[in-house]
Amino acid sequence: MYIPMIFFTIIIEKRELTPEQREKRYLQQKAIAEWEEQKHQIAMQFPEFLYR
Repeated sequence: MYIPMIFFTIIIEKRELTPEQREKRYLQQKAIAEWEEQKHQIAMQFPEFLYR
């Protein structure tokens, strides 16, 4: 049985971010970090559920 081989190349270009994109990415990461911290604080209020 013959299995065809497909060769391909992935080209990764490094994009330059505009200051607006950098600011949006920073704010997004900050919001995710705050959300994770909030989730952690809520989980610590109920430690008995963490060890089930």
